[in-house]
Amino acid sequence: MTGFSLCSALALCAALALPSAFAAPPNFQMPFPCKQVWKGNTREKHSPQLAVDLSRANGAGDKVVAAAKGKVSKVRDVGNRSYGKYVVIDHGGGWSTLYAHLNSFSVRVGDTVALGQGVGTVGNTGTSFGAHLHHEQLHNGALQKIKFNGRQIHYFDGSDRYTDYKSANSCP
Repeated sequence: MTGFSLCSALALCAALALPSAFAAPPNFQMPFPCKQVWKGNTREKHSPQLAVDLSRANGAGDKVVAAAKGKVSKVRDVGNRSYGKYVVIDHGGGWSTLYAHLNSFSVRVGDTVALGQGVGTVGNTGTSFGAHLHHEQLHNGALQKIKFNGRQIHYFDGSDRYTDYKSANSCP
């Protein structure tokens, strides 16, 4: 007998595990107020591939809200390049969300935001062709397949381009 039981071996393995590597994602919600319906667009050559563009008729200027509680880590305006005006929220455990092509900001770096709290408004900034929100969910900086309320969104499969999504963010 070596004096080393399976139980102590498992405890050692658990102690060595990196918590952020196994952190469950927050229950991300759509980044819009309760009951709003937005068209989600994913494309074969979308950059980055797993992001989604959310739009609707007359959506310019509509409120964009936090998909989960967290702390604002970036608020940037890169002009007419890339994401234009964008916000990044750190949700802990290596998870973050990005909100791009905004028209305006309503948060600053370091702000703590609650689920459903406004972060900005839908715009057409950066390399954008029409008002929409470009949204990403990342884990340890790597883009992940997007989920709203625990359900993965529909990704481009060659047969259609848009899927309607109804927000349950902060619904009573």
